[in-house]
Amino acid sequence: MRKMRAKSSLIALFIFIFGIVFGVSILQHYASAADETANDPVDTDSHFISFFDRGEQINVRSDAATVRDALSRANITLEDGDKVEPALDEQITSNDYNINIYRAQDLVVLDGYHKKYVRTASTNPEDIAADAGVELLDADVVELVPYDNLLESGKTLAYRVKRAKVVNINFYGKPIAVRTQQKTVEALLKEQKIDTNAEKNWVSIGLKTKVTDGMSFTIQPQGIQTITVEENIAFGEKTTQDFDLEYGKRVVTKYGEAGRKTVTYEVNMKDGAELSRKVLSEIVTKEPVAQEVKIGMKLNLPSGSHEDWMAAAGISASDYGYVNYIISHESGWRPNATNGRYWGLYQTSQARLINDCGSNWVNDPVCQLRSATGYATSRYGSWANAYNRWRAQGWW
Repeated sequence: MRKMRAKSSLIALFIFIFGIVFGVSILQHYASAADETANDPVDTDSHFISFFDRGEQINVRSDAATVRDALSRANITLEDGDKVEPALDEQITSNDYNINIYRAQDLVVLDGYHKKYVRTASTNPEDIAADAGVELLDADVVELVPYDNLLESGKTLAYRVKRAKVVNINFYGKPIAVRTQQKTVEALLKEQKIDTNAEKNWVSIGLKTKVTDGMSFTIQPQGIQTITVEENIAFGEKTTQDFDLEYGKRVVTKYGEAGRKTVTYEVNMKDGAELSRKVLSEIVTKEPVAQEVKIGMKLNLPSGSHEDWMAAAGISASDYGYVNYIISHESGWRPNATNGRYWGLYQTSQARLINDCGSNWVNDPVCQLRSATGYATSRYGSWANAYNRWRAQGWW
């Protein structure tokens, strides 16, 4: 019995030792195989490529160098208008690479009364409109809408351009044009980040007013504020008398130029009305240039002496002394004499002279004397009485 137990123990020990030796051998074998595998060359030109086409994903392993080459090897063809991202000539550089294919389709774009058909692979509404040759302006939007002309296009949906409305705002004295899709003035002002608090800004129309294309309104600040504006400075005029130029003619020899100045005002506003304005500072940025003008003084008077003029005017020789005294004191016998208010030989209104003698009155002293005779006799009864009144009061 003891011999059998001893024999069994020896067999078990042998099996244990054999297992250890066999296990070590197996581990060494696999370790050696792993080392050999690690040293094998790797195909670095091969890529895992995923194609996304019409909602399907196609996975391939390829050593294609470009997107175009990858499509060709995968037997994927492109039709007119199809788009690929990345671009066809893009180099494939990563091991995991995605290629998106956007298939072109025939679409309808509605722009007001205009209808345009376009074949495009774009999916963004604004891009679709652009592909159809529709120019979008600021705040214009493109939306997908039902299309009821199925027989014409084969489509039940269309892309409609919704044009923004143009609103003209006089904002703090500066005209601006705003394009918007907003429905009310209040929403528009909030969109433009303009404070609608009535204590800060006065708006010339109600905030709930519906926005319409081409509408106009004014926004003015409330209370006292400082504004700076650019203003013109009027140019003056320098005149010189030219006795070689026909009387009354004006010839500009140098044109004037307005100046410019920057003025800062303190302005008090209430509900769009300016209550007061005070100049805080004024800086001239450009001096004005005066205009230079020649004034014609040449007279084309009839020949003869003053007595000849009086005789031609039908004045009696017995009145020559009276007439000469008054005319000498009034104008010095200058038919073009003026003090800015009265004109001519006997210093009357220019309107009277034009009425009695016409537009060429200044060159017609004979007619002026006839007009003077009419004035003397109607006002004083005779030249003698007119002379006496002049001597008495120093004017007539």
